[in-house]
Amino acid sequence: MKMLNKKQAGLWAILLMPFSLNASNVSFLKYAVIADFTEGDVTQLQREYLQVLKENKPGDIHIWKNTKTENGGDITVIKQYKQNDNSCKRLKFKNKSKTQSAVSYFNFCLIEKKWQLVN
Repeated sequence: MKMLNKKQAGLWAILLMPFSLNASNVSFLKYAVIADFTEGDVTQLQREYLQVLKENKPGDIHIWKNTKTENGGDITVIKQYKQNDNSCKRLKFKNKSKTQSAVSYFNFCLIEKKWQLVN
């Protein structure tokens, strides 16, 4: 099983870290769980959150697990809203590896028929 290299883990850290960072906030360390994920885990996570964005409503919890690695988590739709006439959803990600776990929140909007990460 192929593990993510540091560059790939860093890129995922940017995607999966909370947006509200400041000098006293150490939440950027929560990306470390992603360093334990394989490429297969990351690919599955991408598939899973896109499915959640397309199909789930606020309050829905979607559980995912890579049976090969036992890594996984759950994705919850926190709220649905409009921003600049675009449909948007706030998601809560709980990701778990065998050794650690992390919780992160992200906003996505449907812009030109594609879900995009927004602030």
